Amino acid sequence: MNKSMKILFAGFIVCLFTACAANPKKLVPPIEDVLHAGPLAKIVVYTGNVALGESGPSPDGMTISIGGTAYLSAQGRDANNRLIKIKPKWQASKPELIEISPMRGEMVAVKGLRAGTVEIVAEYKGVKKTINYVFVK
Repeated sequence: MNKSMKILFAGFIVCLFTACAANPKKLVPPIEDVLHAGPLAKIVVYTGNVALGESGPSPDGMTISIGGTAYLSAQGRDANNRLIKIKPKWQASKPELIEISPMRGEMVAVKGLRAGTVEIVAEYKGVKKTINYVFVK
């Protein structure tokens, strides 16, 4: 066998093994992208001015005095609980009882107007979080 035939035969062997080898991308799962969160899966709401990535008390069952103001902060999470900065739309079930300002944003002020019980919904890209039993006294 001359030199060019040996090179051709070696190239054929390499191509044969490469074609028969398993695809390593199929065997090894992709490394999770830690820099980018997935799609929004849930909204978390805290009482107070809570920075993104931190936690605080739940607003469920909170009490606001008539004329008083409480602050709510919203954060988004993907399916792996990674943070997503969001600016949800806020809405009261009984707008005559509380005033929400601004109506869209990651943090809002809720002012008590009249006595009663109300629910507040934060919604962003079709995902909703309902804050139950907000008492205005």
